[in-house]
Amino acid sequence: MKGFKCFFDKIICQDSNTIERSEISVYEYFESIPLDESFIAFIRELVGEEGVAIVSFLSENYDVTDEILSQKTGIKLNNVRKILYTLYDNQLVSYKRIRDKTTGWFIYLWRLNRDNIEFLVRSKKRAVLEKLKERYEYEKQHVFFFCPKDKIRLSFEEASEYGFKCKICGGNLESFDNAQIINFLERKIKELEEDISRYQ
Repeated sequence: MKGFKCFFDKIICQDSNTIERSEISVYEYFESIPLDESFIAFIRELVGEEGVAIVSFLSENYDVTDEILSQKTGIKLNNVRKILYTLYDNQLVSYKRIRDKTTGWFIYLWRLNRDNIEFLVRSKKRAVLEKLKERYEYEKQHVFFFCPKDKIRLSFEEASEYGFKCKICGGNLESFDNAQIINFLERKIKELEEDISRYQ
């Protein structure tokens, strides 16, 4: 962290009209952003493993240049920039722009958008919760049969269509007890509801 603090000291000295000195204290007291597993899964789907590495680094560091991200993650600079633009388009990161008086070039400082991340995590968890509830109701409202040989499971309605014979091997279907599935879903629903309530 000290290396980053020195880096920002240099920028502030070069362009004190753009960045106020008090912003160093914001950086010093910056709290890391915990990354939820569902959020990491979303990032992986959106921008791949390199994107996960960039987001993980930004969760622990505040106002970072693309060059620093490239150096610290080992990801090519062009790839870092592409990933940052994709994250920006999805409102998961933001930046502020300052001018380096020595070179005249603009410097972009990137950060994660905490509020948008939390909103995304809540939305994903609510979607998962709805799917779990739908499955829970389906399991409770149906009777099932299975084939011990081919390991397939059919609802009562499906099994009756095949005369309670396996549609693959033709063997007799046996009654299937789904109590363990129902109990598992109940636990997961309760855990997720408690988790979501922490954000409210």
